Amino acid sequence: MMNGVKCLKAMELFLEGKNKNYALMLELINWLYFGSKKSLSRSEISDMVERYGISAEFNLSQSLMNENELYNLYLLDKNIDGDYSLHIESSVPIQPYKIEKQWLKHILKNPKLKLFLEDVTIAKLEALLADYDNIVSEDALTINRPCIQLQQVEEGLSRNFKLLVKAILENKGIEYSYTTRSNELLQNCRGIPYKIEYSMKEDCFYLISYSLEDKRPIKSLLSGFKDIKLMNLEVEYNISPEEIQKSIDAKKAAKPILLRIKDVNNTLERALFQFSCFERELDYIEESDAYLLSIFYYEFEREEVISRIFSLGKHAIVVEPEDIKAEIIKRLQQLKEKYSSIP
Repeated sequence: MMNGVKCLKAMELFLEGKNKNYALMLELINWLYFGSKKSLSRSEISDMVERYGISAEFNLSQSLMNENELYNLYLLDKNIDGDYSLHIESSVPIQPYKIEKQWLKHILKNPKLKLFLEDVTIAKLEALLADYDNIVSEDALTINRPCIQLQQVEEGLSRNFKLLVKAILENKGIEYSYTTRSNELLQNCRGIPYKIEYSMKEDCFYLISYSLEDKRPIKSLLSGFKDIKLMNLEVEYNISPEEIQKSIDAKKAAKPILLRIKDVNNTLERALFQFSCFERELDYIEESDAYLLSIFYYEFEREEVISRIFSLGKHAIVVEPEDIKAEIIKRLQQLKEKYSSIP
């Protein structure tokens, strides 16, 4: 039994101000309880603590392994082989904070939630959160440039979204018709869905898929799909998920585009907004008071990426790769020549 000092220290794990520790405890216990692996080595415990960014001076790893007298947590027992397994035979339920519940109440107002949850689930959540205050007060907000948002999710979009998610999860192909941006109708198309992306800029969903006609990855607007039917790939096509993955991975650009951004006139916010549907990494360089934004993309998205870079203006500069820098310079020179010739 822990004495009073130990109890007080243990309770600190559950203070909101120390939620890194709490999150680690939650993952550790539930991972061991629900997972197929029932023990962790010393190095795995230390790696987990380090991953959460918890300073070594707190000796949390030692407390987890009961090697930190006065502050041992007694959550784990040491096995004969030197690994550690759970001392308790129970999981830990996730307990959301009040502010998380308030955010959830706010999110429930978004019509796109119907793409992910059934109406009955949304109604239950609304009832459970009825007594919580709105975290965003409409009276306190003045939106000068509102984003275009879906006011309602059409039945066709909802049906297509759920069918495509099902196809991705169950490794099925699709047969469909597609209306292009130029309003051309393509019929009897066949493909294998790979990933759904969302763009905040256009407030729309994209599907990255493998075209069985063109034998290559393509990117399509979800709103353009019509009459989707699922196909069994094993019967109709001799292609494996590994081959699809390899084909799409081969289209990834060898290097990400690296932008150096000075946060003037909200350039950073606009950049993150523009590239919301791309994989990104952001670093802050204190010496130059600038941000480095890495944008990972597929080769078939190259023109789209370049176009979005241009929209950011002079406070976003391409650092690398060289071919993208050269293309940006070439287009700027063409623009300069075009407009300098105008009388």
